[in-house]
Amino acid sequence: MPIKFLQKISLDSAMYQVILLMAFAIPLSTAAASISVGLGTLFIIIWSIRHKKLPQFDSNLLEVLAVYLVFQIFIAAMSWEPWNSFREVIGEIHRFFPLIFALTFIKNRKQLCGVLIATLFAFIINDLAGIYQYVVQNEPRAFGFNHTPTFYGSFMLMQLPILIYMAQLEIFPTIWKRLAALTAILSLICLILSMTRGAWLAFVMVVVIFVILEKRFRILTAKICAGLAILFLIVALASPTIQERLSTMTSTKFQSNTERILMWKAAAEIFCDYPIFGVGQKMYVNAYNKYYISSEARERPGEIGEEGHTHPHNNLFQRASEGGLLGLASFIGLYAYFFWKFYIQFKRERNFAFGAGITAILILFGLQFEGLTDTNMNQVPIMREFWLLAGTLLASEDILKR
Repeated sequence: MPIKFLQKISLDSAMYQVILLMAFAIPLSTAAASISVGLGTLFIIIWSIRHKKLPQFDSNLLEVLAVYLVFQIFIAAMSWEPWNSFREVIGEIHRFFPLIFALTFIKNRKQLCGVLIATLFAFIINDLAGIYQYVVQNEPRAFGFNHTPTFYGSFMLMQLPILIYMAQLEIFPTIWKRLAALTAILSLICLILSMTRGAWLAFVMVVVIFVILEKRFRILTAKICAGLAILFLIVALASPTIQERLSTMTSTKFQSNTERILMWKAAAEIFCDYPIFGVGQKMYVNAYNKYYISSEARERPGEIGEEGHTHPHNNLFQRASEGGLLGLASFIGLYAYFFWKFYIQFKRERNFAFGAGITAILILFGLQFEGLTDTNMNQVPIMREFWLLAGTLLASEDILKR
C-alpha cells in the first residue's frame, strides 16, 4: 500500500499530508500523532530505498541533534539501569521527527497556511473541550485533551503566541486571521481555567520577554496587559478557586510547594553523588523514592501512585540528577542553539509586527519558565507540539521571502 501510494504521488506530497495529520492530531490524540510520525518515517524509508539516497535535510540541524543524542547515549551507558535508559533515548529520538518533517517538507505559502489551519482547528477543539470540562462538567481544573491540567497549561503557552502570529500573518486568509484572534482569547481563558500556577507565572514572564525584545510595542503591550490584568482581577474576585490557587503560590505551608522543595533538594543530592553522568534517564523515580526521599515528605510511593514521584518538577533538576553535568550541559546547549536560531530569525524579521522568530522565542521561553516548577520538556505530546511549531516557524522564513 505505501509503495503504490508513493509511486502515484511524490514524497513531498505524501509528507505534506502527514504533517497536516500531525498538526491536527498532536494536541488531541497521542495515538493519532504516533501514527502520523510512523507514516512519515515509513514514507521516507520507502522513498530512500527506491531512490538509494536520503532526502535533503538541514545538515547543521542534524549535526546538533546528533551531538545531543551522543551525550544521551553516554549517559544511558552509565545508567543504573542501562536498558531502561536506552529505551528513553530511543523514545526521545522520535520526538524530533516533527521538527525535521516540518522544516524539510513545508515548502510554499499554500502548504504553510494549510498546516496553520490544521493547527488552528486542533486548538479550537482543545480550547472548547477545556471550557466544557470546567463549565459543564464542573471539573476543578480544565485539561482538554492533554491528560493533566499542567500539560494543558503548557499547550496554552504554545498556542497563544502561534495564534497571535496567525492573526497578523499577511498571507493568512482574513477569515482565518479573525478565527485565530478569537481562538487566542479562548486559549487565554483556558490558561486561566487550567489553574496551573507555573503556567500563569510563565505567561507573565513571556510578556516581559516580549517587551524587552520588541521596544516598538511597549506602550501597546502595556495597555493590553493592563486590560487583561483588570479582567483577571475581576474574574479572580468572583472565583474562590482562582483565589486559592493564587494564595498558594508563595505559601510555605502548601503541601505541593513543600514537596517540590524536598524533591529539588533530593535532585541536588543525587547530582552531588553522581556529578558526571547522573543516575541515568528515567532513573529519578528509583533514586528519589528508594534512596533520597526525605523523611519529611508526605507524598510517598503507594500514596500518589505505586512508584511515587517520577520527576522532580523541574527540568534543570531532572537533567542534573539523571544526566549529571553531561545531561545538564547537553539540555542547555540544545535549547540555547535553537534560541540562537530563533533570535537570528527574529532580527531578520524586524519589519514584521509579530514574526515567526519572536513567536518561536516566546514559545520556547514559556515552556522553559514553566519548566522551573514542572517537568514538561520530557512529555511526548508537549515535545511533539513544540518541535512541530519550531520546524514550521523556521521553514516560514524562506517561504515568506519568495
